[in-house]
Amino acid sequence: MNRILTLGLVLLFCLAARGTGPLSTADIDRHYQTIPMTDAELLQSEAMILEALKQSGPSEPLIWRLARTYYWLGINGTDKNYFHRCIEQADQTIQLNDQSATGYFFRGLCRGKLGEIQGIWKSLAIIKPVKQDLLAALKFDPTVSQGGPDRALGKLYLELPALLGGSVDKSVDHLKQAVSLGPEFADNYLFLAQALYEKGDYPAARNTLVELLEIAKKSDNPQNLQTIRQQAQELMEKINPWLESSLSNAQRNKN
Repeated sequence: MNRILTLGLVLLFCLAARGTGPLSTADIDRHYQTIPMTDAELLQSEAMILEALKQSGPSEPLIWRLARTYYWLGINGTDKNYFHRCIEQADQTIQLNDQSATGYFFRGLCRGKLGEIQGIWKSLAIIKPVKQDLLAALKFDPTVSQGGPDRALGKLYLELPALLGGSVDKSVDHLKQAVSLGPEFADNYLFLAQALYEKGDYPAARNTLVELLEIAKKSDNPQNLQTIRQQAQELMEKINPWLESSLSNAQRNKN
């Protein structure tokens, strides 16, 4: 009952703020781009999208935004069923447009997250569909979510064991491409630095972290900024001993 009341109040506020006209994707995106990713704010986004769908009928741009909302609700850890709901909405998006990069992208992400929850060895059947979804998103629009398809493929290749198709080299290649497509998106740099660290290219990993921290300074999301800085610092602490050891060895060889 409380959730229904909250969503009703949200809709009344949104409609009152802009008159009696229908909600548009621009209205929804303005809200989405300014909110912290909390359950309360995401449920407001859900309410706005559902109201817009009620007004317009089936709409690919609205339905993939609903999939995106459920993805983030799932990421918050509230309920893994949000990932199932994300997949359902992504499926509908693809039914409306079989070349929807965003539909394939969010279906791949949410399938992948369910696989993570179940554990890699219990999710072998998910790996191929996830990869197919992300490759389809890459084919139709590699710029989705600022290099999202390459970013997700880079993470997938990094996290999979070699036996199941994992490859650090492929991970690095995809994440470098993600950085080129989303040069202001901090996660692209963080994931690339992690892949370079796993590859043993410590100078490149450190340089990427330096770039990341410069990008993070521009973030307008303090919560995200704090998380990124913490992860970057933890990785830098792993890298520094390797760099110091390499420098010491170089000095000894010189002497």
